[in-house]
Amino acid sequence: MREVLPCGEVTTITRLSSLALHPVHISNSNKVNSMNNSKQSGIVLIEQPGAPDVLKYQNITLQQPGPDEVLIAQKAIGVNFLDVFFRNGTFPASQYPAPIGFEASGIIEEVGTGVKDFTVGDRVAYYASVGAYAERRIINTNEIFKLPEDISFEQAAAVMIKGLTAHMLIKQSHKVKPGEVVLIHAMTGGVGTLLSQWVRALGATVIGTVGSAVKKELALRRGFNQVIDLGSEDFIGAVNQYTGGKGVDVVYDGTGKATFEKSLTVVKDGGSAVLYGWPSGMPDVDEDLLMQRKIKFAHDALNDYPLYQDKSGKGMPEIFSLLRNGIFEREQSFIYSLRQAIAAHADMESRKTTGSIILKPEL
Repeated sequence: MREVLPCGEVTTITRLSSLALHPVHISNSNKVNSMNNSKQSGIVLIEQPGAPDVLKYQNITLQQPGPDEVLIAQKAIGVNFLDVFFRNGTFPASQYPAPIGFEASGIIEEVGTGVKDFTVGDRVAYYASVGAYAERRIINTNEIFKLPEDISFEQAAAVMIKGLTAHMLIKQSHKVKPGEVVLIHAMTGGVGTLLSQWVRALGATVIGTVGSAVKKELALRRGFNQVIDLGSEDFIGAVNQYTGGKGVDVVYDGTGKATFEKSLTVVKDGGSAVLYGWPSGMPDVDEDLLMQRKIKFAHDALNDYPLYQDKSGKGMPEIFSLLRNGIFEREQSFIYSLRQAIAAHADMESRKTTGSIILKPEL
């Protein structure tokens, strides 16, 4: 277990909603009853935009869920690079301190009035709802769905957003066909892991890149034999060797400036270049070059993807079936306690992790 980094702790009375944190003003006449019915929760907030240490762990008191709301005791919280963009100010919040995190799974502890389809004890999960870095949270029932009994809390938190991202890339950005040659950058990362396994299952040939010898060894153990270590190998030369100089049909790039421009040199004329992340910076996209070579450029946003916008879990049966069928390998995630959110972000940004990262309130 990694050492817990020190975080300032603040105790307050708060309503943790699905979209923001709003102070609850309690009158003297009902203050005692509200406190008696309340639940304690640790949460992590973004104090201000910046490095991982702007994440602050706080203790709060939650009131009871309102109409059509439930209180969830969270068991597993997914960490995504999207969280980094919110934390560092790439996607600024309207005010600070601000909630963070978009997916989690857990058990319903309380239900508000008017709740019909959920009950205390139900296993549930959600995505696309900010405020997930919390031990407990209050959330509207139109933002959650029931979790199948054979999918663990950790598995759900590991594959919801990353799986929907891979779904968007494969089904919308570029529809992968059997026999295609597909280049995937950061193939051992969170999205890259699922994307590589799914593309392989579709009958395409995967060429992947990684950032170290250790990650290359991991990719080879996963059964991929065309893996390029960008830290020690000639990227363009290796791709040309693997493809016999013919190039790739599509590149999926979740890295950005460090890899995107080079990648265009190995994409076939008439192929596709898909940019879905840019932790190394937004690349300069040469539109004239793309037009001359008839390369389709896709830069789809997950937030606009219909299956992500639909919070009922409509896309989850397909994602979970890939787990059941072994397409997505059931590998151990990197697990941190909720109090270790700083360490989780630091390790993810420094590329020390592979696959999924999970925060667990109970560690």
